[in-house]
Amino acid sequence: MDLGIRGKRALVMGSSYGMGNGVARALAAEGVDIILTARSQDLLAREARDIADTYGVRADSLACDLGSHGDVDRLLDFALDRFGGIDIQFNNCGGPPRLLPSEADDKLWHDWFDIIMMSAIRATGAVMPGMRQRGWGRVLSMTSSNILLAATANVLSSSLRLSLVGWSKALSNEVAADGVTVKCLIPGRIATDRVTHGDAARAERAGVTPEEMTARMIAEAPMGRDGTVAEMANVAVLLCSRQAGYITGSAIKVDGGRIPVTL
Repeated sequence: MDLGIRGKRALVMGSSYGMGNGVARALAAEGVDIILTARSQDLLAREARDIADTYGVRADSLACDLGSHGDVDRLLDFALDRFGGIDIQFNNCGGPPRLLPSEADDKLWHDWFDIIMMSAIRATGAVMPGMRQRGWGRVLSMTSSNILLAATANVLSSSLRLSLVGWSKALSNEVAADGVTVKCLIPGRIATDRVTHGDAARAERAGVTPEEMTARMIAEAPMGRDGTVAEMANVAVLLCSRQAGYITGSAIKVDGGRIPVTL
């Protein structure tokens, strides 16, 4: 199936490894030109070369600390200068520390608000005028199953990523008539280092081994396994496609049925 995105240009945040890298590669496999960003320029440069060689697309990269407004400004200038515009904006960042509500101080709230919320708002704001002028655009933001589970021991993620959903819905209404869609992804347990580290943190709180905790978590899954990065990335690509042009203002779960019904 032709997804109608060959030749489009994407800025993929948090894309040196993990789910962001999976999304970048899945988009590139459909002929989308990619700008990668994360903290390590060496790793980004290697990934950009490999993506360009593997998929035959343009791929470039620039290191960026998403908590730094100056870094985000430089990234956006770089992306618009190199590609002349962005058609697909994928907002994503690393996860915050796993803390109880009583453990998160004011500085952590401010720092992670900048990383999770303001980086997405500022990046999307920079690329949105071009999308609206061209009459086509896709904005997709990565959230977390914590927004539906209100994870007590991961309050920063539960709270701030839920804010992305509210912002996305409001923005989707503003730009819908211009051919721009705005959506969120809600991944469940996807097999990444982040999930491994989360199991270790849960295990420490519960007084069991990380292996025991992982086995418990998988036993609770309807499918009896964790999802893969490729499975999550394929949904992201579909949501960026021409065929998904009537899906906007939505938060899409990729969780193997683990999260309870939400309406």
